[in-house]
Amino acid sequence: MYKIQEDELVVKALKNNPLGDPYIRKIITVENMVKESTPVLIGLPGFFGSGNSFLNRSYTSTDFIDVITKLQDEFGFIIVLPDTMTKFGGNQFVDSSAIGDYETYITRDLLKYIKSKYGDRDIFLFGKSSGGFGSISLALGHPELYKGFIDISGDSYFPYCYMPDFSTAYMETRESGIDEFINTYRKSLTHTQNQITAYNVIAMAGFYSPDRTGIKLPFSDETGELIPEIWERWLKFDPVNRLKDEMEHLMGKKIILQTGNHDEFRINIGMNIIHHTLEKNSINHTYKEYSAGHFNTNYFYLDSFPEILMNYK
Repeated sequence: MYKIQEDELVVKALKNNPLGDPYIRKIITVENMVKESTPVLIGLPGFFGSGNSFLNRSYTSTDFIDVITKLQDEFGFIIVLPDTMTKFGGNQFVDSSAIGDYETYITRDLLKYIKSKYGDRDIFLFGKSSGGFGSISLALGHPELYKGFIDISGDSYFPYCYMPDFSTAYMETRESGIDEFINTYRKSLTHTQNQITAYNVIAMAGFYSPDRTGIKLPFSDETGELIPEIWERWLKFDPVNRLKDEMEHLMGKKIILQTGNHDEFRINIGMNIIHHTLEKNSINHTYKEYSAGHFNTNYFYLDSFPEILMNYK
């Protein structure tokens, strides 16, 4: 039977972070039939979630606990689930002057913790949505650290997955301004879907286009018109674009891409572009589309986890 433990980590990268978020973070580990060769899988949560979100139970669909319960008799694994929550409700796992150095947290502080606890082991990343984005992003940026990753519907092809929400964000913030909207949102007990959408766009701007004075939205707060130079800053983070210059970083990695072909945020289009780009450049990978949307897709891991773990039995 797998064992779940909790620990605390002093994250140096998050000390004095701009939002005043905690720098002492909970780290959840899930161990099962651990051997000397057992790899470590780091789980990065989707937006509006954190490490403990992986352990949430569902009574309408397969949840993450169901997945590891089904796999525990056949495979050994070490799963590490870090707390990455921010005042914006989630994370994109990049260093930001407006939010904090979460890329450094995962690539430096968390890896030091893992090495001190488990020694030198092969390390993989996995996640859905923002967690999928973080997985491919960190693998591209730090190929020497990771053996591979699982990207389930990770944010990609930003013109399709983000830009459709800009008009909603503009309409929600044009009268109050960003700062007042943020303050009101954080004080409110409930939020409309449009408010959540706007807050998410602002959060993405905090990661992709931070400024010394705070956050720069990729559109004019007066007219809603796109600001090309700021939008270009966003596009530099898009995995579809990063592959053009960083393709070689994925050579020899274990790459698993999974997506629902009815994704509500059109992310399946970006995932398909990534798949075709890797295929054209002879980068070995697994790609699978499911008849599913963006949510309730934990069962995808029943295909992807064994593909990694079978090599360590």
